[in-house]
Amino acid sequence: MVFDQADLRELAVFGDEVGVLSLYTTMEPGTQAGRTRLRNEIAALRQDLAAGPDQERARLVGLRLDLLEPRIDELLDPAGPGLGRALFAQVAGDEVRTEWLQLPVGDLATLRERAYLLPLVTAVQADRPAGVARVGRDGVRLFDCRYGLADELEPVIFNLATAGSSGEATLPGLSRRGIHPDRFDQRVEEHLTKYLRDAVPHVAGQAQRLGWETLLLVGNPRDTSVLGEALPTGREIVHMDAVLDPALSPSEVLEFVRPALDEARARNDAALAERARDLALSGGDGAVGLDDILSLLRQGRVEHLLLDEAGPWNSEPMGVTPEELEEEMIELTFEYGGEVTVLETGAAQELAEAGGVAAMLRW
Repeated sequence: MVFDQADLRELAVFGDEVGVLSLYTTMEPGTQAGRTRLRNEIAALRQDLAAGPDQERARLVGLRLDLLEPRIDELLDPAGPGLGRALFAQVAGDEVRTEWLQLPVGDLATLRERAYLLPLVTAVQADRPAGVARVGRDGVRLFDCRYGLADELEPVIFNLATAGSSGEATLPGLSRRGIHPDRFDQRVEEHLTKYLRDAVPHVAGQAQRLGWETLLLVGNPRDTSVLGEALPTGREIVHMDAVLDPALSPSEVLEFVRPALDEARARNDAALAERARDLALSGGDGAVGLDDILSLLRQGRVEHLLLDEAGPWNSEPMGVTPEELEEEMIELTFEYGGEVTVLETGAAQELAEAGGVAAMLRW
């Protein structure tokens, strides 16, 4: 099952009276380093708890970790399905959740009141849902790209031109006989334009169903422009003048287009941060600044939280670490059904004077 935003919302309320163990590891292909790193993190967590004042809590966590050994071994199996793995386990309760995704999540073992989400949130922001369409004379080949994975969807096939035994291009229902060569080529292009426009409902339907914020059209600019101009507005459409080898697998397609998708996401994030800031300054449904946003979060008014990945906010007056404050903001956003975007440095520049945090509000 593919990890998605619904999983984050469920994990945001995953808690326990003693605490929740959150274990993260990244297993690079061909190496056992991830196993060692997580084992070291778990050993350090045991030592920290044993040296602390709450010995009963340390004892309960130690027992729980012992019981979790089979699940931890499974998490660290090099043959497992994901590059990034996470395990969340209640200490007093019995519930355990694991997540697998094709994105690095670091290596960490921590005990908190609730599941620790920041590594997951940061990872999935880099690969939010997007669509890729290889546009050619043979049709439109579609790919759904999200969270490090790519799946090929049902294509739109054009029965436009085929090569006959003589190598001469033909078109169903259209013969070269009696048609000037230039006119024949024009008729082929007219048919291609019609097929591209006929493909619009299918492409737009997939984009809507799968929640693509960006649709990348790859191919001859003449062909991608016909399709792009006919698609409905509502998401960014990016044109990429390139030849996408039809033999590429979905994962190879994702690697080929990743730079273009990364640039599009950075533009979207910067525009979102600018919009939230401008709405806040004009008295609209936007907010900036740590104190105001914390109050709005606790009222359930935040629809979309924007955080600078560098976390420049000052949490000392609140008696918590910056990481704890960031986690609280993320949990509150998901608890009330909102969205979270962790902004990379470039996109976060719009929030530099606002303490690195902004929000779009419900009202």
